[in-house]
Amino acid sequence: MEPYPHLRKPIQIGNLRLKHRIVMGPMWTRLAGINGEVTQQMIDYYVARAKSGPEMVVIESTAVDSRYGWTEPTLRLDGNQFQPWYHKLVEAIHLNGNGVPVLGQLIHVGAFSDNPVSPSGVPSMKLGGTGLFQPRVLSIEEIEETREKFIEAAVRVKEVGCDGVLVHGATAYLLEQFVSPYTNKRTDKYGGSLENRMRLPLEIVRGIREKCGPDFVLGYVMVAHEWLPDGITFEESVPFAKALEEASCDYLDMFVGTYETFASDERSPGHSKYTKFGLWPHTDVIKKALKIPVVHRTHGDYDPDSWEKHLEEGHADIVQLAKPTLCDPGIFNKVLEGKREEVRFCTRCHHCHDEGIIGHNQVECALNPETGREREYAISPASKAKKVLIIGGGPGGLEAARVAALRGHDVTLMEKEADLGGKMRFLALCEANESYGVFRDWLVLQCTKAGVKFNLNAEATPQAVKAAGADVVVLAMGAPDRITPDIPGISMPHVFTPEEVLTKKAAVGKSVVVIGGNRIGVDLAYTMMKRQLAEKVTIIEEQAVNSVGYDMEVLNMAIMAMILLPKLGVQALTGAHVEKITADVVHVVDPEGRKQKIPADTVIFSAGYRPVTTLFDALQGQVKELHSVGDCVKFRNVRYAVHEAAFWARQF
Repeated sequence: MEPYPHLRKPIQIGNLRLKHRIVMGPMWTRLAGINGEVTQQMIDYYVARAKSGPEMVVIESTAVDSRYGWTEPTLRLDGNQFQPWYHKLVEAIHLNGNGVPVLGQLIHVGAFSDNPVSPSGVPSMKLGGTGLFQPRVLSIEEIEETREKFIEAAVRVKEVGCDGVLVHGATAYLLEQFVSPYTNKRTDKYGGSLENRMRLPLEIVRGIREKCGPDFVLGYVMVAHEWLPDGITFEESVPFAKALEEASCDYLDMFVGTYETFASDERSPGHSKYTKFGLWPHTDVIKKALKIPVVHRTHGDYDPDSWEKHLEEGHADIVQLAKPTLCDPGIFNKVLEGKREEVRFCTRCHHCHDEGIIGHNQVECALNPETGREREYAISPASKAKKVLIIGGGPGGLEAARVAALRGHDVTLMEKEADLGGKMRFLALCEANESYGVFRDWLVLQCTKAGVKFNLNAEATPQAVKAAGADVVVLAMGAPDRITPDIPGISMPHVFTPEEVLTKKAAVGKSVVVIGGNRIGVDLAYTMMKRQLAEKVTIIEEQAVNSVGYDMEVLNMAIMAMILLPKLGVQALTGAHVEKITADVVHVVDPEGRKQKIPADTVIFSAGYRPVTTLFDALQGQVKELHSVGDCVKFRNVRYAVHEAAFWARQF
């Protein structure tokens, strides 16, 4: 029997007959040119994913009116001059995807524009919660002009060869702000009742259908629930969905939450690795009210078994993948062929969000360095096969070994421990971090398939390395030197390391103090409280940072620091100095200079690690070619280890 029969079941969307039910959703990449045109880099990105078997590809947000856009590169179709390269993108996806249907997504960012506008001027939180936009109120004439801009852009989408269009009416962008009673306080025909608030989206949908004809697929992205005071709930989203269906939409693409609730409400799924995943309860409610297909965005649910189960139970019709395709462009065929062990699954670290949305850079995946560099980073055979020795079996060492072996080199990986994975082994033991264990297993499997030879329980001395006779040596031993704070009492028997606690070599008491508010300390505190290993946990961070978890990704940090830790009763002190540790108390001086005694029958210090350069120094001039990657260079995170290893493994 073929795997995933419900995912493989055909479905009709408008005049399109999809052979299976996994499609590629839109995600802003910033790979457009500075003026909003399609680039070769963007074409390469989409081609890599189209080749792997999605049954439909939705191109990322395309601006209908650049007067209300971002300074960062965003695709545009508000003028005919953008059509030639957009056509080239559509043609490339069609050709490389064996005729896969292509849709263009249209957007007006409204209050999130550099020239912010909205229905009523209600302030909107900036992306990442970095402040507020104060938008200008649109006039009736401007609203009507916006309607025509959407319709004109949809006509261009059809002219460049797309099979359909998806109108973006979610995530607090302009159209969603019109529908939401939280942001729409107008008293004219575009505000007040639900009928008036949904007038603009419905006018746009009807206008597109009239101009583009009955065979042009038309979808709409809508919000089922905002999680905002007086915001959209099922009471209004269900009748809105019915109205969209009646207005001739061919399918609806579901969303939950807004930019204001992604990091401020734990009910908003998938925007942190610590919250629930998937929109199934929400798509189920909407689907029961409609006849047209309902698309489920994964929102953190990256388990194909879950997709199959929910489709079988009728909670949605189609599964749409975006972030998972950053991590593994080949995910579609791998899943449909039942090869889930071959999938490089997303860890929900949200580095892509921090890099692209918050960091104003091109899209990037922490685990897949090829994302956005598809042409530059294509793995090609080495001009000459070499003998390569990798020292260290963490993420950097495994990635270097994988890429080098795929290029045809003879690769041996030497690891002093009995198991591979480096610090990912301990990271994966923390609550909500289990996916790092899955990534570790994927790396080991890929290295094994590529022919990497593993030498475990092997200490990499200068003599052993030189005796190996390698042409290339890559040091990826991580940062083995644990930083031990210079605190009186740090060596007492009730003071432990995070690894000792996570591997159950040390049992914690009822009252725990974690010294170090970095991501390791925070994840450990969260894990202990979630698993009820302790009754009270206090985190003490000496740096005067805004929040504990300061080195985490923005959405993960926000949910953790603002919601989850306080909910679990975890107290956090930043800018506080630990004076000493005694048998049952940690003596602290807070930022105001006041002394506190915090009860603690267990103390855990998480002060980080330092790289050790002894081996690198000893091998200088002693081997033909020497490289150092990851924590070996500087203690950071998995992303740096993987990306540096990926770069150097392509150089020799």
